[in-house]
Amino acid sequence: MQCAEHFALPRSLVYYKRKLRKNNTELENRVIQIFKENKNNYGTRKIKVVLESDNIIASRAKIGTIMKKYGLVSNYTIKQFKVHKSPFNNDKVENIVNIEFKDREKLDVVVSNLTYINVAGKWNYIVYL
Repeated sequence: MQCAEHFALPRSLVYYKRKLRKNNTELENRVIQIFKENKNNYGTRKIKVVLESDNIIASRAKIGTIMKKYGLVSNYTIKQFKVHKSPFNNDKVENIVNIEFKDREKLDVVVSNLTYINVAGKWNYIVYL
């Protein structure tokens, strides 16, 4: 092959043929089955352990690729919102203002808004006056 010699190309580059990847539907079906059997709680680590107990060898990366392909996301991956019990008494309060803010002294009625935000994994609250 004169072309390869002329351009000083490596011989492996000239004769290279890309291999087609085969889909392992058996592995994919087993990963989906394990995921569903465990109520969408298992991630790649636990699925790998179950596959190894079935004598099926697959890397966590391969399992993750399959999970991503089929949109399988563990329940523990999704951040959970936790409701905190309020230390305040939430009894009903009588409506004495009745949305009449005119003809009142300054700061006679104070209206605020309480918002929770997550900062660095901790829930904090902001009060707007």
